[in-house]
Amino acid sequence: MSKEQAFNRLVEIREEMEDMIRETEQLMRKEFRGEYTNAEVYWIAHIKNALGNMGYHTYSTTFYGALESIEGEVYEEEIEGEDGFE
Repeated sequence: MSKEQAFNRLVEIREEMEDMIRETEQLMRKEFRGEYTNAEVYWIAHIKNALGNMGYHTYSTTFYGALESIEGEVYEEEIEGEDGFE
């Protein structure tokens, strides 16, 4: 697997995780209101914070932030490889 393929898969995984936490949040809110109150402010918030770009601000590296860094590395190497520079 190339770095570009690995990067693209990581993007897909993060998107799947974001979809899954949103679905989890909806199910908890609808069917388990008592537990949802705690989940919303604790573990759901932690997951959203770690994923990044979901409305929570942090100074720590998030999955989203890591992908932004990796993207530059992946596509910079690709461009350098095409030009023959390394």
